Amino acid sequence: MSRSAGPWIRAAHTDSAGLPRGNRRMNAEAGTEAMDCLVIDADAVSRRLAGLLLKRLGYTSAVSVGTAEEAPGSLGGLVLAGTDDRAEGIAALRSRMDPASGQSRLIAMVAAASEEARRACLRAGADAVLVKPLALQELAAALAPAAEAGDFNAEAWGELLEMFGADGAAQLAGAVIDDLPVQQQRMAAAIRDQDLPSLKRIAHALRGVSLQLGAGALAELCTQAEAAAAAGPASTATELGARLIARHEALAERLRNETARR
Repeated sequence: MSRSAGPWIRAAHTDSAGLPRGNRRMNAEAGTEAMDCLVIDADAVSRRLAGLLLKRLGYTSAVSVGTAEEAPGSLGGLVLAGTDDRAEGIAALRSRMDPASGQSRLIAMVAAASEEARRACLRAGADAVLVKPLALQELAAALAPAAEAGDFNAEAWGELLEMFGADGAAQLAGAVIDDLPVQQQRMAAAIRDQDLPSLKRIAHALRGVSLQLGAGALAELCTQAEAAAAAGPASTATELGARLIARHEALAERLRNETARR
C-alpha cells in the first residue's frame, strides 16, 4: 500500500500554510503549555523528528522517551507512540490515559503502511495511525480536533449497526469507500471542464449517500452544489463541488476507521 493510500491520514480543512485550521485554534484555546505532549519510540531519530515536527505545530514542550516504562504512570494530553504491525503496547498506553480528558489523543507510529497494522492499532485504542518517517501535514491532520470530522453521525451509525448488524453496516460503509475514488475522478473532470450538468449529477448522488448515513450538513452542501450547478455561477458550483468531495472523503475515512474497530 502506498503511503498516500486511502486509509491514512489526510487534511481536509487547511489554513494558508497548508495545516488544519483547527490545530492552531486548539493550541490557542488550550495553550501549548497546558497540553501534555509525549513521544515514545525506541528509535532516537524518530523521536527527534517527531519532536521537531511538533515544535513546528506549536507544541514546544514535548517530552521524548525510549520506552513506555519511562513514561509517567498516568497519561494525558497528546501521546505519540512507536509500535509494530501488531500494535504492541498501544492497548496498555490507552489504559493509562484519562478518558475524561477532552484533550487526550493517542497516535500510533508504524514503520510501514499496511491495512493489518492500521486495523490492529485502531482496535488497540489508537485515535490515528501514521507511517514513519512522519510528515508535517499528516501529523497536523492527525492533531486536528475531532469536531472537524463532524459529518459522521454516531447516532445514525448506531442505528445502522442495530438494523443491519456489524457485517451489514460494514458492507454499506465499504460501498461508500469503494465509490469515493470514482466520484473524485468524475468531480475533478467536471471541475476541470466546467461541466456543470455532470457536477450536478455527482452532487445529487452524494446527497443520497449523505442522507443514508445521517450526514445532514453534508447533504445540504450537496443541495447547494446542485443548485449552483443548475443556476450558476460556475465558479460557485466548482468551489462547492471541491468542498463536498473533501467532506465526503473525510466521512469515508471515518467510516473506514469505525469498521476497523469491529
